[in-house]
Amino acid sequence: MFLGIDIGTSKIAAVIVTAEGQVLADCSQEHNAALPVAASRAEQDVAILIETVWSVVRRLSSRFRSQVKAIGVTGQMHGVTIIGERGQILTPLITWQDQRCLEEETFLEDLNRDVGYTLSSGFGCATLAWLQHYGLMPTGAAAASTIHDLVTARLCGQSRSLTDPTDAASWGLFDLRNLSWNVEAVSKAKIPLKLLPEVRPCGSLAGHVHSTIADSLGVPVGIPVAVALGDNQASLLATLRHPENELALTLGTGAQLSAVLSKQTAFQWEGHSPAFEIRPYPGQRLLFVGASLCGGEAWAWLVRSLQSWMNDLGLKCPESDELFAKINELGFVASNGLRVKPHFAGERYNTKLRGSIEGIDRFNFGLGQLARGLAKGILINLKDMLPSEIFDGRSRVMGSGNALRQNPLLQRVTEEVLGLPLVLTESRDEAAIGAALNALHLA
Repeated sequence: MFLGIDIGTSKIAAVIVTAEGQVLADCSQEHNAALPVAASRAEQDVAILIETVWSVVRRLSSRFRSQVKAIGVTGQMHGVTIIGERGQILTPLITWQDQRCLEEETFLEDLNRDVGYTLSSGFGCATLAWLQHYGLMPTGAAAASTIHDLVTARLCGQSRSLTDPTDAASWGLFDLRNLSWNVEAVSKAKIPLKLLPEVRPCGSLAGHVHSTIADSLGVPVGIPVAVALGDNQASLLATLRHPENELALTLGTGAQLSAVLSKQTAFQWEGHSPAFEIRPYPGQRLLFVGASLCGGEAWAWLVRSLQSWMNDLGLKCPESDELFAKINELGFVASNGLRVKPHFAGERYNTKLRGSIEGIDRFNFGLGQLARGLAKGILINLKDMLPSEIFDGRSRVMGSGNALRQNPLLQRVTEEVLGLPLVLTESRDEAAIGAALNALHLA
């Protein structure tokens, strides 16, 4: 039995699985760790996140916990917190949603020009460079860490975090070919190299569960803990059965369309477009990811807009679930015609992009047509982010995320746009399952 933990943007999930990935026990909980900050900032309370992790794990079956052979951890990528010499927490977790690097109009533009990378606000190295630039790095800063790397260190009783290539790459300023920090770029960003965690290969041993933690969580003392894995890659470990022949689609608040490639194949598209990322993937492979900031959030935008219009008219508004169901029903029978571009929050590669609706005539601006156009727009946006050759030889799309599971119209449009059958994954905690599978070889 193997324990997997996922520290998400809004919730913590933990699972105990067999070596075949069968879920024996699972538990999840909203962590409510968001801090009240300015509109451009996104911070979470690290202490609340860690305590919620321990609480969720303790709620799993004690019988299964006592038989766990190894532990894997994953979590929200890109974010960073600063740690002191003895492992004390010096800052909140500054998450992937943070936009402080865009508050000063030229900061990010100047940074990217200096380092030769395309960093987005919310990327760990962009945040560290911002703290340095404005003299806000806390006194006594000894190390920077993702939240899941920090939890891994706490499990092992260590004061300093390790990281793996999946998370290091999510911060930026990482050399994908050598799987190490780009020291020259880090220097140009004026980030102290000592802050960056040591990079270990995917699935490496981080340490062993400390006796105090073992007693508290009811797991065996001394069992191995894997270096944490990024949640995108962890989800795919649990989702893909034949990684180089499938696509992975995740629709939650945001949206991601991902494809695994061999290293030899992948680098021919390096620098091809800023619209997609090339990320490390376990097994010495690389992952192409088109990631939109508005996936399920774009769908929720339509419902919120309807509710707002009805309130403005003084009409009684149906409940959200009823509206979602009606929009799906109308979208199924509507004709194509409207082209909706769902860049409502911009995109990482172009923060100035905004949404639009095209192709409107006097007769086609019905709610059903708008719903179908939006659903197609979400999928077309993701497809257009990736090189067209990536889709050659793929046999199916493995789908996950609540926005996709709960939306029959999005499911149908996925097959129409991508031209492949869609298979929805069975579990709702893919990232936690993938984290557990990332650790099983350590047992």
